[in-house]
Amino acid sequence: MGIELTCVCEKCGYEFEADVGVGFLYPKVYVETIDAMKEGRFGQQGKEFLEAFPNGAISCENIVVQCNDCKKLMVVPELSLYVPKEGYDFTKSNRKKRWSSGFSGNDYEYVSPIELNDHYQLFEEYDHRCLYCNGHTSVVPGFTECMDKSIDKRVSCPECGSMIEINFTGIWD
Repeated sequence: MGIELTCVCEKCGYEFEADVGVGFLYPKVYVETIDAMKEGRFGQQGKEFLEAFPNGAISCENIVVQCNDCKKLMVVPELSLYVPKEGYDFTKSNRKKRWSSGFSGNDYEYVSPIELNDHYQLFEEYDHRCLYCNGHTSVVPGFTECMDKSIDKRVSCPECGSMIEINFTGIWD
């Protein structure tokens, strides 16, 4: 289940809405994303990773990034690249397990977020590029389902530069 977050700039009126996290179609999205990476549709980084590590895994939950150059906000799949932890035998895992009551996922071979956490280690964070100017981006930590009070729940407005609050507005699936 994912969450919906929004922000509105009180100074200039800029609005942004993001569905972050993962929904009930995660197994289908995972397989489609892996296939797109293998074909190079997300650039060479993912394609080369999956060629070098055929048993590698990815994180495909939605996140928000902000361009370091033009400052635009974008919702993108995370795409961090993972390799199995030493000693983990992925062939013994049930990669066609039930995902949810709304969507079984039985016909898809995928690595769940829980499996990523338990049995895989981060190999490399994905280098997201801006969809507008091709500049480098940074993940906006405040656009997260984590309710940790230490995470700054503000972001710089892409239009005027003032700081705007990120607010929880709902749950999606």
